[in-house]
Amino acid sequence: MKTTINIWIMLFFAFAIQAFVLGILFFLKRKGDRVANSIFGVFLLLFSYNQLFNCAYWSAYEGSYIEHMSFTNFIPWVSYGPLLYIYLKRVLKKSPFTWRDMRHAIPLVWVFFVFGSFYFLPIELKQQIDSTNTYAEYVNWWPIPRQYMVDVVTLLMLVYVVKIYFLYKKEKSRVTERQRIWIKSLWMCFTGYALVFFTYFMLANLRLMTPSNDYLIGYAMIFFIGIVSYFSFMQPNIFSGTLKIPFIKYQNNGLSSSIASEMKRRLISLMESDKLYLNSSLTLDVLSERLNLSRHHTSQLINEHFQVNFFEFVNNYRIDEAIKLLEDKKNKLNINEIIYAAGFNNRTSFYNAFRKKTGISPKSYRSQCA
Repeated sequence: MKTTINIWIMLFFAFAIQAFVLGILFFLKRKGDRVANSIFGVFLLLFSYNQLFNCAYWSAYEGSYIEHMSFTNFIPWVSYGPLLYIYLKRVLKKSPFTWRDMRHAIPLVWVFFVFGSFYFLPIELKQQIDSTNTYAEYVNWWPIPRQYMVDVVTLLMLVYVVKIYFLYKKEKSRVTERQRIWIKSLWMCFTGYALVFFTYFMLANLRLMTPSNDYLIGYAMIFFIGIVSYFSFMQPNIFSGTLKIPFIKYQNNGLSSSIASEMKRRLISLMESDKLYLNSSLTLDVLSERLNLSRHHTSQLINEHFQVNFFEFVNNYRIDEAIKLLEDKKNKLNINEIIYAAGFNNRTSFYNAFRKKTGISPKSYRSQCA
């Protein structure tokens, strides 16, 4: 068969190279969870190889290395679901690996059990096997007959589609709304790929495959790579576990109600759990960075949901901290020490804020509590 290269194969090849570059970038990026990034890097490298394999198949390329690629497409096929599940489990639960996670490697072990001896045969013998169709002598089809291998792979993908969905549903409260967009995008892309994979081989089994739908899997793969590329190049903060989404729904040039509610909860957590207010150098810019919002939207969030400006918002927390210290009879700090312990960096701001909230001076308040 003559080798054929058309515009679609060239496009698929370009996206395969793009997936390869992305995979390397995920390995090299230092920000965020490096283990999670490495797992997703492996996923993308396998995706890249799978697309290159498809390009060789569609172009009917007959180079010597094509025999070395025989059956290697099963390796990425059975790895996609487990890798994506482990990656998202790491992102959602932030939990270390356990021995139980090793069970996700069973499909890959199965593939090497079936094809392992064939993979490492010399090229001359592989070519001979291809010409005589004597694969059965070197490939162990037990316990699944050859004609059902792809069916099992398809079922495996769909099982992981369901597993990822329930994992996300159970653990989504652990991450922010912005991270959920990234996770849901990955799940939907993988679900789409699995359904296209199922459709492709169903049409092939029913002998309904035509040249026009032979590229179905390729279309799904470039869409997947395109989505990952968008987040990677346009939203590089995914590497550090955060995400800035430009297509958030805005209303009157402000945050949507759902995003505002999420950011309000995040802001309260930063102040009450992380106690950012104790940092005397805390600024609106620093707080905006921690919230992953613009300075304008952070200010708007505080104004609309707490009815105060940034300085009043932070100082209220600092005064509450000072009051706790003043009320603590075991506390031996003097007023000046309490000022800095509560996050203030000068006496004037502290006294003005304290009197505004309590109506009396710190010394008088301590006397009343004595």
